[in-house]
Parts: sequence; structure tokens; C-alpha cells
Amino acid sequence: MPTIFVTSFHPLISRNIIATEFLSHLTAMGNEVVVLVPDYKRSFFEETYRRPGVRFEGVATGPGARSGWVKIAKRIAEALPDTRRAAIGRRRTLAGKRKSALVYWFFYAPLGLVGKSRRAVRWFRWLDFRLAPAGRFYPLLDRYRPALVFSTDIQNEHDVALMQDARRRGYPILGMVRSWDNLTTRALRFAPPHIIVHNEIIKAEAARYHGIAPDAVSVVGIPHYDRYLRGPTMGRSEFFGNIGVGLNTKLVLYFPICDYRLERNIVDPYVIGLLDKTEGITTLVRFPPAASVDLGDFVKPPRMVYDRPGHEFQSGRVDDRELAPEDDERLVNALAWCDVAVCGPSTAIIDAALFQKPVLLIDFYPRDLPEEGRIYEYGAEHIANILATGGARRVRSEPELVAALRQCREHPETDAAGRERIVREQCWRTDAKSCERLARIVAERAAFVRESAGERKTPDAPEG
Repeated sequence: MPTIFVTSFHPLISRNIIATEFLSHLTAMGNEVVVLVPDYKRSFFEETYRRPGVRFEGVATGPGARSGWVKIAKRIAEALPDTRRAAIGRRRTLAGKRKSALVYWFFYAPLGLVGKSRRAVRWFRWLDFRLAPAGRFYPLLDRYRPALVFSTDIQNEHDVALMQDARRRGYPILGMVRSWDNLTTRALRFAPPHIIVHNEIIKAEAARYHGIAPDAVSVVGIPHYDRYLRGPTMGRSEFFGNIGVGLNTKLVLYFPICDYRLERNIVDPYVIGLLDKTEGITTLVRFPPAASVDLGDFVKPPRMVYDRPGHEFQSGRVDDRELAPEDDERLVNALAWCDVAVCGPSTAIIDAALFQKPVLLIDFYPRDLPEEGRIYEYGAEHIANILATGGARRVRSEPELVAALRQCREHPETDAAGRERIVREQCWRTDAKSCERLARIVAERAAFVRESAGERKTPDAPEG
């Protein structure tokens, strides 16, 4: 029975891939699956996602697994793309703070010019391949001799290390882009022979910004939405009773902006306070599973419900929490029965649009802030695509938020055509068959390699 490696190093892959029906489809096609996870999370994965034909292997991912070159390569990859998102990132930190002029002019600015040359970017991949430490994954590769190495997040540093080792050992490789903003945020340190993406937008970005041939990219849709498309597991009255909310209220689902988007998070407690003062609504705050939200000394109001998903592995650390199926089930029920979704520039926009809920995007602050103190992702390509649809409304003041909430509660059809366009463009297909398409491509790729070139040769593989 052929063995396929599947990676799950990023905290959201457990929801996006491992919790879906993808692995069941893959094993049903006659494959054995080995999922590579951080070693300290192995028991969680075994207990939560155990199924026939699937085993889990732990991999060391701590500071000792990183080299000085990899740290440098990651910074170079962030500086290279010829995109608006990367251009902003060259000047500002993720929290919006302006970077040192010295660092910008002597590191980021020159690399931004270098990134305009595809030949230079290919040279960077070549150099990275030769300078990155080799051998970390050799024992696992040689033990299992996989028919295919499937990287679910081709820009994750551990996925990159695995793909580089697989290339050195001659094992076939297939990759996937994890999220909608990945290809405009950083360059590819390694380009697999074939890449899987969610939609045509990301496919076009792979060609435009990374030089990937269109026939080397497959579109499958969003796998974890297969589950969402089956709808809620609770009726409205049961769900409201479960979270302790009266049936006569309107439910606003708030996704916090998060600390990493601002130098100091003054937005979330401010917006939550405004929602609490709004008559006729109850707010359910869905905290992010793997990002911090500092509310300071803000006291949770009685008419507010907090949902904190995710399994914590290290006390007080949230950036590596993993989602369990029940966490995502709560989100599906919340999306199904809320009346309005309020959020920042996050994938919650697509989640809400899939359930045809009005979406309000927060872009105002409790006090005037300089431009570098504001949320800069509204200038990035992936959010510009959303705003162009008219399916999500960018709110720039407190009065505008109050008016928009009222309109959306009274007229839920507001911006419906735009939301349909968001779903059409971002989800590609809503037939609940994305997992099946993904498994078929993975299985066929593995079979093609075995039948045409033997188990340890990659067909027509360009250099990474």
C-alpha cells in the first residue's frame, strides 16, 4: 500500500485539512497516510483525529530546529514580492509600526527591487536550497519511503525543510497554498512541481508573482467548507439556549481585530463596548484560535458571550493552539444563526458570506492615529478583492457602525449580490466536493509517479 506524507505544522491546518473528509477519501483510494505534526502535539492529533489508515509522526519544531540561514531566508522572502501587501510590509511591521530607516534602505528596499526579476527570485530559491540545513527529515523519509510528500502549507518553514529534503532524496512532492493572502505576502522559498489552490484568484497570483505555469496549478475550492455547506448541527432555539441568549434578540457575531494587527490593540475593547451599548442586540465574540486579543481591564458585559476556541499546549501561549472539531462546530452554528458579522480584514469575511450574513469591516479607532498606526491590510490585494465586490461594508466611524448595524438587522438582504460574488470568487465551488477533488489529485499524483517514473522520481519536476 503506497504511503503519502501530509503535513500539519500550521495551527489552522488541523481545521483546514486534517478534520475534513480529505484523509478518509485518500485512505479509501488505497493509500496509507502519515501526518507529520509538531512532536509536542502528537498525542492531541492521535486522540482527536484518529482514523483507519492514518498515523501521526511527531517532528521537532522548536527553536533548535531553526538555523540562522532559515531566519534570514524568511525575511528575504517577505521582502521580495512585487505586490502592494509586500510593499507595505517592507516599510511597516505587521502591527503597523514603521521599520527602521536603516533596515528599510539597506535591506528591504533593495530586495524589493530584486523581487521584480523572476530570474533573481529563482536564484534566491537555488541559494536557499543549498544553504538551508539538510537531513532533518531524512530518517522519516527513508523509513516510510513515501510515494508522495504533500505539503499543505508550502510557505511554512517546516514544510519547506521537508520539501527540500524530499527533493534531495528524490521523493515526489505536491504542495498547497494555505490561505488567500499567502502569495502576496512572501515569495516562495521552494516551488513544488505542482501546486493546489482554493480559487482562480490565487492561481493567477501564482503565475503573476511567482512564475508558476498555469498548468502546474490545480483549483479545488476550500476543503473545510464542505462541512460548513451541510449547515448547522443545532436549530436556532437550541443554539441560543446553549449560549444563554434570549430568542427575541438579534445576534451580532464579532471577530476581534487581534493584537498583531495593531501596535497597541485599542480597537477590540472599544468596539466590543460600542456593541454592548447598541440596543436590541446580543454580541457573541468569537476569539481567534491562534492569536492573542488583549482587552486590558475591560470587563465582559452581561449581554455578551465569549467563545474561546482552541486546545492550548503551553500555558499562556495562544499562537500554537489547535482547533478541535467541536470548536468549528460552534462556529458553524454561530454563523448560521447570527444576524450580522462584524470583523477586521480576516477570512471571517468569507465565512460570513458563505452563510449569506451581512459583513461589516471595522476601520475606525477610539482616537486619531497616524497612518502607520492603523490596520494596513485594507490596502492589500486580498482585501481589495473583497471590497471590490461590494459584499462587505468598510465602517469608518462610530455613527456609521450604528447605522450599518440597524440597516443590516432590518434589511438582511443588504449587499447580498456582493456576498454572492465573494463566495463565487473565493470559494470557487460550493458543491461540498472540495475534499474529494483534493484527495483525487493527491492520489492520482502519487499513482502517476509510481507508474510512470518509479517511486523515487518526480515527473518533469522543475528546480525548487
